[in-house]
Amino acid sequence: MCGIVGIVRREAGVGEGNCVRRICRLLFHRGPDGEGYYCGENVALGMRRLAIIDVRGGHQPVPNEDGSIWVVFNGEIYNYRELRIDLEKRNHRFSTASDTECLVHLYEEFGDECVSQLRGMFAFAIWDDCRKRLLLARDRLGIKPLYYYQDQRKLVFASEIKSLLAMEGCERRINLEALSAFFTFMYVPGPMTIYEGIYEVPPAHICVWTNGNFSLRRYWDIKPEPDFGKPIEFFVEGLRHHLREAVKLHLVSEVPLGAFLSGGIDSSAVVAMMAEGSEQRVKTFTIGFDTGHPDFDERPFARKVAETMGTDHAECVLSPQVEQILPSIIRAFDEPFADSSMIPNFLICQAARQWVTVALSGLGGDELFAGYERYRGALLADYYRKLPRVLRHGLIEPVIRSVPESRNGGLWGDRLKRFIQGADFDLADRYQRYIAAYDETEKGELFSGDLTRELERRGLRPIPPAMKETHRWLDPLDRMLFTDIQTYLPDDLLRMTDRLSMWHSLEVRVPFLDHELVEFVATIPAVYKLKRWQRKHILIQALDGILPKEILNRRKQGFSVPLNAWLRGPLRDLVHTCLAEPVLREIGFFDSQAVARIVREHEEGLRNHESRIWALLTFMLWHDLYVRNQANEVAGDSVSR
Repeated sequence: MCGIVGIVRREAGVGEGNCVRRICRLLFHRGPDGEGYYCGENVALGMRRLAIIDVRGGHQPVPNEDGSIWVVFNGEIYNYRELRIDLEKRNHRFSTASDTECLVHLYEEFGDECVSQLRGMFAFAIWDDCRKRLLLARDRLGIKPLYYYQDQRKLVFASEIKSLLAMEGCERRINLEALSAFFTFMYVPGPMTIYEGIYEVPPAHICVWTNGNFSLRRYWDIKPEPDFGKPIEFFVEGLRHHLREAVKLHLVSEVPLGAFLSGGIDSSAVVAMMAEGSEQRVKTFTIGFDTGHPDFDERPFARKVAETMGTDHAECVLSPQVEQILPSIIRAFDEPFADSSMIPNFLICQAARQWVTVALSGLGGDELFAGYERYRGALLADYYRKLPRVLRHGLIEPVIRSVPESRNGGLWGDRLKRFIQGADFDLADRYQRYIAAYDETEKGELFSGDLTRELERRGLRPIPPAMKETHRWLDPLDRMLFTDIQTYLPDDLLRMTDRLSMWHSLEVRVPFLDHELVEFVATIPAVYKLKRWQRKHILIQALDGILPKEILNRRKQGFSVPLNAWLRGPLRDLVHTCLAEPVLREIGFFDSQAVARIVREHEEGLRNHESRIWALLTFMLWHDLYVRNQANEVAGDSVSR
């Protein structure tokens, strides 16, 4: 696991060694165990290393036998041993025992199609000196990040945006389309970033740069191909097999390894499979917040799983000073990001790193097996629409609109109101309304007149639905699941997991996103994923007899925080400071009266605006750190660790 950077130029003889060393230093947190560089006539490559495999000998960059091909690599290739055996039979010679070295020899053998051989998570760059050609590649599901910036003379790439921002000529102009999208999704959807001119390599894509010419193409895709000819028992057995195999592959490591355990089905399944395949007791970690509210403490469920599986379990009870850790969290992302579960993720990564270097996570199970409440809500809306209009508009909806807002963080009142608001729309627009922090009307009220006019002048409104029209032929549930797999998963959950784990020099692995497991799940009919309205039905069937009934049948809780109460309590002063009228007027993006109304309604308990306020607060904190201060050393405290 590493942080990688590189610069390629059209003209030869322009030394970039010092520049690469400088921008690579900003990724120290991704690789505190070492650094390495290669400088040629047209290229300079750099990396920071977190040593996991071949701890002593796996240094990078790694060349082929004659030094004509070089690679820098971030990630893990879980089938590297099998690949190495095959490559040695083809007369390739290895000088290390690392998974990284397989990449240069695979490239020699298969060219750009080398990516199809890989099973794992990866972002890498291969420089072919004979052809003066750079290949960039990112894994199929978007687990590991890779960004790039180019101008007429050069292309620069890096694992994180902060290294690109440190390049001379890379200006921090805000991408207004990305800004608008952020207030819809609470993250910036790739491949764009919040900065004009900086882009993310999309998942399952390769990029080729040759003498200033740049091309981008997809090498893998996933879509539902349900096999209706097989009984559910076939899929239950297949799912057990693929999950066991995926977890076993993810256990390869030469350093201490453990797992996050929430007590939910997904993380518990990973821990159960780890316990089956491990000769030692599995180290597990869970956290709870000292709030006295059971909705924000999953420790009793995690404890039950730990006892059943015999793990070496650690519980962390947290009373975090949220306002103190927020700047570090914002720095870790480089862009605006407003998924509030970033707080517990930050804290559990911080805690786990005290004992292990690698942790397995159950991330991905919700998107594969229909774990979110919004899936049921979107499907139920079709039944609701069939009710007589007089019953809907005359009785049900007035009652729902009168439901008071929760002051303790409960979101059911807000969900019911969103449900009736979206019921009359088609699935794509309905789903968009269910996931949006601000819909297009609300953004029209939030944004200042100047910003609204500029967005309209550029033709950048409204934000298109995340769900693509080309998927209309799919089962409605699969349309939602595979929309999330291609958008929400890489742009929110995986981005958050990578940034916050690597901020603490911790590698997090996600067995549910093994691409062969994902391909198998794509053959499971949607009816088995949400059967009789039971979320994750097929996964629960596969884990019957492996996990305790209390875990299989428990209500989904999620990795949530008491954000509602925090915004009225410990974060109240920060909210009023960051969203004060003079501050908002200075940056010019927001209508200060609309913002004041949102804050007032929330504090008086009239509306639960926690997501909207949190999006505003995190944006303003990001803007202060990255735009207003214009600091090149944005990594700040991570560099000095």
